[in-house]
Amino acid sequence: TATASTTVVVNDNPIAAISGSNNLCDGFTTLTATGGISYNWSNGSTTSTSTITAAGTYTVTVTNTNGCSATTSTVV
Repeated sequence: TATASTTVVVNDNPIAAISGSNNLCDGFTTLTATGGISYNWSNGSTTSTSTITAAGTYTVTVTNTNGCSATTSTVV
């Protein structure tokens, strides 16, 4: 017989958040995502900030240093 063991680390998901005005003023607004090191917005932006020029629902997926991700959205 043989015995083996391993350690499993459970990493926390990031806490994704979006801040910024939900109103279009002068034709645009800027939304900022926090909670990770990489960002993927529904409008194609891949930085923590996204310039919004049209009303709608915008979603961002935030990924942390452990590769865990979380998604949140806001309505502009």
